[in-house]
Order: sequence, then structure tokens, then C-alpha cells
Amino acid sequence: MNIVQPQIDGPLQVSGELKVVGSDGQVLSSEPEVWLCRCGQSGNKPFCDDSHVRAGFRDAVNIPADYRPKAPETAPPGGTLTLTAKANGPLRCLGPLQVQDAAGKTVWSGAQASLCRCGQSKMKPFCDGSHRAAGFQAD
Repeated sequence: MNIVQPQIDGPLQVSGELKVVGSDGQVLSSEPEVWLCRCGQSGNKPFCDDSHVRAGFRDAVNIPADYRPKAPETAPPGGTLTLTAKANGPLRCLGPLQVQDAAGKTVWSGAQASLCRCGQSKMKPFCDGSHRAAGFQAD
């Protein structure tokens, strides 16, 4: 299974059968584990470069129990998870995934979701559209 686990005050740890794609469609990584920026400050977006420490990014990973992405919650048991960095927007996830809290408990599973990479969402790790108001800029 493909796992997305936000780290307290840090990046998204993503593991499994992965493909990370840039906004231009170029495959950036197909490694089985990646660390992706969710503070919006990395100089190597969509990957984490530890800028969250300097920026003072804070998120306790209190995923709202009642929040659900606007997507079907059924996912096939296996397959590739493609994470596409949308220009000036979220990480669009297509394929089977489980989102875990910081303790490793699965809080959501499905086949598609949009994850925050600007650091401003009120529904972290999910995107709530805050990148627009924040003026987030990233390829």
C-alpha cells in the first residue's frame, strides 16, 4: 500500500509504489520513498530541503476526523500512486493511498486526493484552496 504520513512540523513522508511528476509532466522521482515539502518554502519543490525548520513551520498533524477530500474513498489494493505537483497549487494524488496521522494510524484511504504544499491549508495535510489567497508560487 502507498502511505502518506505528514511529519509533525515537517514534510510529507510518502512510501510505496510512487511516481512524482512535475507540473510540466516530467517524472521527477520513482523512488519507493520520498519526502515532500508541505511548508511552501523549499528551494527544491516539490521535495523537502528542510526549509520548514528555518521557516518555523508548525503543524501538529491533527487531521480533522470528519474531513474528507471531495473524492471517492474506494481504492484498489495495489498499484502506483502518482503525485503531480500542480503549478502554484497542491500535490494531486491519483492511485491507491492511505493517509496516516503522525502516530501511523490510517485516517483516510482512497484513490485520489489533493495535498497541501503551500503550508496554509486549514485542513492539512489536505488542500483547502488556501494557496490561491496566499499567492503560493511553485512549478
